[in-house]
Amino acid sequence: MTGPATPLDEKRTLGGVSSSVRLTPAFRLGSAGLDASDYLIEVSGLRPHQLEPVHVLLEEAMARYTQAEAAASDSWLGPRLHAALRLSRREAGNRAVWRFLGLWGADYTRWRFGPPLGEEDPEQAAKSERFVGSSSKHALARLWWMVEVFRNGKNYAPAALALTNQDIVNNLFRMRISNHRPTALAALAVLPSSADGRVLPGGRQANALAKAANAAASTLVLDLVGPDIELDVSARVQWESVRVDHDPRVYFDKLPEGPDDGEAPEESVEAMKVLLTELMTGAKVRGRKSVD
Repeated sequence: MTGPATPLDEKRTLGGVSSSVRLTPAFRLGSAGLDASDYLIEVSGLRPHQLEPVHVLLEEAMARYTQAEAAASDSWLGPRLHAALRLSRREAGNRAVWRFLGLWGADYTRWRFGPPLGEEDPEQAAKSERFVGSSSKHALARLWWMVEVFRNGKNYAPAALALTNQDIVNNLFRMRISNHRPTALAALAVLPSSADGRVLPGGRQANALAKAANAAASTLVLDLVGPDIELDVSARVQWESVRVDHDPRVYFDKLPEGPDDGEAPEESVEAMKVLLTELMTGAKVRGRKSVD
């Protein structure tokens, strides 16, 4: 496998890549290189984020999980990536940054979304959107933003739980209702979970609930049902500024902590749980038999 695009393999801090970059099927497959020199750009306001902690995490994810288990690695990698890459929301909203990371971390992107090593058919290559696409499709942006949406203050456990269900990643996460924290957290609570509470296995239920909640949001003001609080901006800025000696190896077997900018009010989450439970009861779950 060819590895990252050159000269990104030599970079130690985060940068940007322009939207004019084009990826060949051979690069996406890993059978040919890509010179990205002409596409590297300066990103206004981007601070010098170190890439070594991210490299450590990607290598560990690919070592801990087989490629057949790649989807299961999301729950492990997401919170740790968020803690290691302490982006502001403004930085994380810049697609040039994620294009850089998708090409810099090309081996991971191919491992997560491409075919097994040795595949020679370019038609089987990971899609371009996984390297340079939107935050809902990009291999790393989707993880970082999922954690940003589903964490509860410094507690990453809800985000790790959400990442165990690919239908939450591919559906609920892409809806505007996921930005209302009491709704996002309540959704995780009302969906069926595994016996140990660490996995949400019901993809059909997750899709049905997302559609029902999204429809309800067109007639209800969710923040009136379950009002959220203003986040503590100073706490977020303090978390973003911590750059010294973050060793991701310390958190291989325990969750790190996110920004301590405030948890969603418990009473608001409970109110949304009541509403979502009612919606879940009446939701059309594909494959579920109706009861007269």
